[in-house]
Amino acid sequence: MKLLRPAIHAVQTPVLLIGLVLLAVLAGVSGDVTIARVATLAVVSVVFVAGLSIFSANSGVMSFGHVAFMAVGAYTTAYLTIPVNLKAALFTNLPGWLSWLVDVHAGFPVALVVSGLAAGVLGVLTSPIVARLSGLQSGIATLALLLIVYNVLNSWTDVTRGSSSMIGIPRNTTVWLAFVVAAVSIALAWGYRSSRSGLQLQASREDYWAAQASGIAVGRHRALSWMLSAFVCGLAGSLYAGYLTSFNVNGFFLSATFAFIVMVVVGGYLSLSGAVIGALAVSALQEVLRRLQDGQLTGGSALPAGIADLVLAAVLLLVLIKAPLGLMGVRELRLLRRGRVQDDALDQVADGVAPDRTAKVGAGG
Repeated sequence: MKLLRPAIHAVQTPVLLIGLVLLAVLAGVSGDVTIARVATLAVVSVVFVAGLSIFSANSGVMSFGHVAFMAVGAYTTAYLTIPVNLKAALFTNLPGWLSWLVDVHAGFPVALVVSGLAAGVLGVLTSPIVARLSGLQSGIATLALLLIVYNVLNSWTDVTRGSSSMIGIPRNTTVWLAFVVAAVSIALAWGYRSSRSGLQLQASREDYWAAQASGIAVGRHRALSWMLSAFVCGLAGSLYAGYLTSFNVNGFFLSATFAFIVMVVVGGYLSLSGAVIGALAVSALQEVLRRLQDGQLTGGSALPAGIADLVLAAVLLLVLIKAPLGLMGVRELRLLRRGRVQDDALDQVADGVAPDRTAKVGAGG
């Protein structure tokens, strides 16, 4: 048992998280159509927050721009999977150098991987900015990325259809496919977190200048985590497009950004477990609030429009007041404990008992 204990410690968190996602999947397949839809979109959200966690949880820098990578993944999947005849009708004014897109068609597995790679290319192109900036400047830069991508997608009507919807995407995303991608994403996020690069990036999260003085190439590790997270978020966008079968650019802007930020902040954005638990919990809460607002749970008495968003914002404020680092703090979900001393230290950090240490999170210099 002693020989197996280190291996169990290494994999128990991702296994438990994948088990939680599996419970959501089983609830979806055993329920009605609405519950299945909520479960599928919740699992897609898990893929996204796992990707976001690769960057934000390890660097301590909250990104407000990762929805841009999701948008790239969704549009790439649309270009690759919409039937050729329909694409010819939808994209009549494609620039000459992009005319080949009309004749391209791929199966969904290929489209899924290519969509992740396309988002990863955007991550590569923008990684030097993230590597150079720190703290508040880095967060603002990620928001600027979202604004740029949104405006390009909204304005380049010949290629993206602008504010008109992308339609005709075959429904290829099932709850089980989403589960498989979510499991891979969780394993990938945990693998990076436990890697040499991930550990060095976490050291810079705790004390940027000490990490720099120790010879850690903070910018390089931030860039690597940024590119990897972009790839995973691109997968989330592909699954999203393959499930809804139609979408427009407004689905990848501030509203979606706020929803995902609520998920990771409520759960704990410095913890992969917090991000996954937050995604599942907030997805369920959103559905309950939607039903309350529509009157389904109040005997037909509909509540005023916008109540769901107000309640969600109030939950976010309450969590920020009571648990600034989220419900999980910096802790990870596990059954076996490494040691009493280490657990007590983590609990103190999560509860805000060590302000000198936690105040540096996200400062990044």
